[in-house]
Amino acid sequence: MTLGEALRSGRTGNLDALRLLLAAAVIVSHAWPLALGPGTPEPLEALTGHSLGGWAVALFFFLSGLLVTASAERRAARGFWVARARRILPGLGAALLVTLALAFASGAHADPAEAAAYFLRALTLVSIEHRLPGAFAANPFPEVVNGPLWSLFHEVAAYAVCALAVAAGVTRSRTRILALAVAASMAAMAGDVLPGRAATFAPLFAAFALGMAAHVFRDGLIMRPGLAVLLLPLVVLAPWPVAVAVLGYASLALALRAPALPLDGDFSFGLYIYGWPVAQTVVHALPGIGPAALAVASLLAALPFAVASWHLVERPVLHRRQGAA
Repeated sequence: MTLGEALRSGRTGNLDALRLLLAAAVIVSHAWPLALGPGTPEPLEALTGHSLGGWAVALFFFLSGLLVTASAERRAARGFWVARARRILPGLGAALLVTLALAFASGAHADPAEAAAYFLRALTLVSIEHRLPGAFAANPFPEVVNGPLWSLFHEVAAYAVCALAVAAGVTRSRTRILALAVAASMAAMAGDVLPGRAATFAPLFAAFALGMAAHVFRDGLIMRPGLAVLLLPLVVLAPWPVAVAVLGYASLALALRAPALPLDGDFSFGLYIYGWPVAQTVVHALPGIGPAALAVASLLAALPFAVASWHLVERPVLHRRQGAA
């Protein structure tokens, strides 16, 4: 079975399950610094050079490259950006309000102007790592109210590059998409010399570009779970772009060759955007909780927020315009 056949077979729900697993991996990974303080090594970091959460975010970008490219190809520019906004902004806006409520419940003493600035800066993706003074002040990781949202700026930037590439005809040529993936991979490996946000964006866009290439090559890319497992040691041994390509292929091969998994919704985005503030709240309520216990408690506590976000906010907005990827 090729990737294209798998995507047309009705098993795309398995990708929702895969993204849910990746969001859970981010929450588990962050449990270590949230329980023990900034700088605490996260799972897999010592073994692979990248944390469990780092690998999960890379795979998020790979899957986004695969799926968002298809969306960009079948929509005009305005429809593409409307679809992206509908997918991100309502859920993010609700999560920011909940984040503010949890932060103030923990003792934040920001005035209304500071709270409004946090909300607007985050919602517009200007600065979504913004701290709130006094929030979770007694926690080992004080004042940072929703750290993982930093990746949304880079995801939207990747959407913009993708839309431009599709408009320029890059995805209609295997040679051009390979050139884009190679250029992005080279930039990722030279990331240390890039300035500011570009250094963070480069490896993430490399993962996204590899997903774009997977979309273009989908009808010739055979999904072989056995081969995927054999290639997995390269994740530790190979350079970042090769490791992401291997991990992306393995994830797709295993997920899309598995039996169809019925889910009641796509809860991954909600789990991702609520995981950190919920975990901070757990630490605030249970001082001294260890990282493993925090990982379990955070997952259990964040899942209802993710389910509510999907059913009450994300899904109703998406259903007003069917077909948002």
